[in-house]
Amino acid sequence: MKVTRLGVFHSISAIVLAGFSFAAAARAQQTGSAGDPPPSPLQDTPTTAPEAPVADKLLTNFVESGSSYEGLSNNYGQWNGGYLRGVVTNGNNTWNAEVNGQREFGDAGVYGAAGDTYTFNSDWYGAVTVGSSVGGFFWPRFRVDSFLNRKWAARRQFITTLGVGYDAAKDVHRDHTTFLGTTYYFDRPWIIEEGVHFNVSNPGRAFSASGFLAVTEGRNKQHYITANIGFGQEAYQIVGPDTVLTRFPSQTASATWRQWVGKNWGFNFVTDFYHSPFYHRGGGSFGFFRDF
Repeated sequence: MKVTRLGVFHSISAIVLAGFSFAAAARAQQTGSAGDPPPSPLQDTPTTAPEAPVADKLLTNFVESGSSYEGLSNNYGQWNGGYLRGVVTNGNNTWNAEVNGQREFGDAGVYGAAGDTYTFNSDWYGAVTVGSSVGGFFWPRFRVDSFLNRKWAARRQFITTLGVGYDAAKDVHRDHTTFLGTTYYFDRPWIIEEGVHFNVSNPGRAFSASGFLAVTEGRNKQHYITANIGFGQEAYQIVGPDTVLTRFPSQTASATWRQWVGKNWGFNFVTDFYHSPFYHRGGGSFGFFRDF
């Protein structure tokens, strides 16, 4: 239903899994919005010689549970909910699953998704995620997202990403999305990511585009701090069973703090802000995770 609700973990693909990655609980419910971007592959880039390859140390083999709260202006009420997600690696496959219960715009529902990130070789990896929901007019009836990633440069520290997605809303709306993005790992601890979403919404073949820029500082097993800004156009946003907002700009900003407190556990805190001509939204999510 929204371009940026692409729940894909590209290279787990993402900072949902460790950064603004886990901002899935604080989504903007709209098509072609400038909300949460797909997460970036959080890897711990070693401080080695330039010719040494970047080692893949994805945030895998963990479970996380938490809750979220968002306050909306202009009498749109509030959002709240909870989530449970996990990631496990087996050979070249990194499996992920999530269950997210949410109340928004006076309705409630549960969304579930599962996916796999597969490493083809040292240069190529891809990801596919599928999801569906029970209840909640704001959740998609069905969605699928896929990403193909390529590593470049001497240390394979530069990554390009191509993604496509399909979203079937619980009304007549259908979205087809294309994503183009890049990720660059500096000598640790910095990662920078940017991307653009192009969305075609039907009926009406309404086109919208949005982009984001995210910067992450940190190391695996210590902390990750991510700042993210997004902006763009929304083709439509469903705010009620029979109420749709159409063709308007929006902007988002978020910050994520993922902190290891012990060797194998810690917390993940996300705060975010959304602005459109119709309402403002602010809040975040808080959860605990356990590595295994």
